[in-house]
Formats: sequence, C-alpha cells, structure tokens
Amino acid sequence: MNLWRLHRVRFPDVSAHLSEFDALIDATPDGHAVDYASVAPRWWFLHHLIRRGFVLHGSNSTAIDEFGPRGNFDAHNVRHVEGVFASDDAIWPIYFATADRTGGRRGLINWCEHVGTGARYLFALEGEPSWVDGMVYALQSATFEATPSSRELVSCVAVRPRLRVPVGPADFPLRDKTIGFRRGESVRHVSIRHALRLK
Repeated sequence: MNLWRLHRVRFPDVSAHLSEFDALIDATPDGHAVDYASVAPRWWFLHHLIRRGFVLHGSNSTAIDEFGPRGNFDAHNVRHVEGVFASDDAIWPIYFATADRTGGRRGLINWCEHVGTGARYLFALEGEPSWVDGMVYALQSATFEATPSSRELVSCVAVRPRLRVPVGPADFPLRDKTIGFRRGESVRHVSIRHALRLK
C-alpha cells in the first residue's frame, strides 16, 4: 500500500558499472572529491557506495573535513538527537545537498522509505523550490545506528568522510516532483497536498 502516494523509484541495476565504480573509489584519496566521468547517473554511484558499506550525508557545504555531532530532531521529528546524520539511501542525500539553503534557515519536509525493489519519497521545500550545487559525503558506517522505521542513521561521535561526490540540481531525479510549502504549514497538510499532486 502507498496511501500517501509517495513517488516510487526502483533501485538501479549497476552491474555493468561495478568495475568502473570500484576503480573510482580506489582512485580517490581519503577525503577528496571523486572525478566523476561515468555516463551512469551519479545517484547510481551513490547506490553502489551504500552497497559497499558506506552511508551518505548531503550538504550545500562542499568542503567539510569532519562532521561533529550536532543537535537536531530525528527523521520522525519527535526525538532530539546530538549526532551526525546520514542515510543508507542514494537519492535522499542529493535532496539535502541541492535544496537551496544558502540564504539562511529554510524549512524542509521530506521522507524516504524502502519497499521491495525500490524506494518511495516525499520532498518539499519552504517557499518556491530552488536548487544549488552541493556535495554528498560518503562516511564509514561503523559508528552509525539506525533510527527506527526510517532510512536515517546517526553517529554519536565525529566522522571524517572517506570521499566526496559533487552533485548539482540535474543529479536530483525528483527535482520536478518537489513541492513548495508556506512557513507554518503542517507536515500533514503538506503530505496531503503532495498525495493529491497539488502544488
């Protein structure tokens, strides 16, 4: 069942790119940005990184050398957590990397879940959606623990990225499915508008 009509995306078959993706990981020094030249979509490479045991963090900031624990609410917007936040999904972090927050605080409403052979998503931005170039960071997963019933993971200790993947608005496959919302609008109301495909 998909009562909230979340947007579905099938997991990619990256078998034709395994050697290429592994070589790209091996060729990238610790902490550096990958020199991505593959014809495959970048989120396919991010999916491969997850299969290799990494978790991902997306940010407008492109030069983070270390992530330290910071206070934020968990994926369910219920529990306040001090930690480093990441995901084991390939598309969700691109939203965080490319959603334009360069002008200051901006509300985000979003969700990701994995069901069977794919994922389902809701993406919304306060105001009219706008986008920037950003970065997705691949982090070693050893210190991360999953937030129950979500694709979010949290580390209570600082983490240094293994590598960085530059991304732009065109790399976010659900950019045209992202809706705007007004400040103060409830998550439930945004979710209903999204389900009804109302802008």
